Amino acid sequence: MLDPGSSKFSSPASPLPAHELRILQEYIHHQNVQIIGEINPLRRKEIMLSNFFKSHKNQTVKLKVHSRNQFTEMMAKTEAVGRDFVNLTTLLTKYWVPFRSIVTAEQPYDQVNVPHQQHQQVVYDEDLKQKILLKFGKTVSQKDFLKQQFFEQTLAGHIKSLMNDKLIVETSTARIRSRLLDINAQEILLKEKNRQRSVPWTDILWIEKQRFI
Repeated sequence: MLDPGSSKFSSPASPLPAHELRILQEYIHHQNVQIIGEINPLRRKEIMLSNFFKSHKNQTVKLKVHSRNQFTEMMAKTEAVGRDFVNLTTLLTKYWVPFRSIVTAEQPYDQVNVPHQQHQQVVYDEDLKQKILLKFGKTVSQKDFLKQQFFEQTLAGHIKSLMNDKLIVETSTARIRSRLLDINAQEILLKEKNRQRSVPWTDILWIEKQRFI
C-alpha cells in the first residue's frame, strides 16, 4: 500500500545521469543490432541500414545507389524508415529507396548536421487519443499516417497513399514518368501516357515524387 505522504513520481530508471544513460542505451542497442545481424546474415544489410537511418532521422544522409550500369549519389534528409526502404526528402523531391538498391549510406562530414527538432504539439485530438487507447487496432488501421507512426511498413504498403499521383520510377532498364494505378505483392501498375505498364518490385531501384506538383 502506498504511503499517502510519499512522492507521486516513480524512482529513476537508472542511477546514471540522463546523458550517460542515453549513451549507454545507444551502445547496448548498437551491440544488439550487431549480434542480430550476425545471427541472421540474410537480413544483416536491412538491419544495419534500418538502424543507421533511424539514428539519423530528420538529418541529412548521403547514399550511393545502384543505377543500371553506374552508381547514383543522393543527399537528402531522412523522413521515414520502413521495413525494407527509406523515405528521403529534399526541398523539391521525395524519394523512396529500397534497402536492396543501396550500396553505401553515410552521414556527410562537410555539412553541419543538426537534428531537426519537431515543434511540440500543444493542441491534440482528445477524441483520437481515446480511440487509440480503447480501440487501437481499428483506429490505426483506418488512417495511413497512424500506420506509418506505429508500424514499420513495407514499401508496397507505404506508397498506397500515392495512388493516382504522378511519379518517376527508376528501374533497372528505364526511367518511367507515370501515374500510379495499382499495387500488389509482386508489382506496381503504372499509367504511362496512353498505356498501362507493370513493373516488378525487384526491378525498382527507387521512386521519386515532386513535392509541389
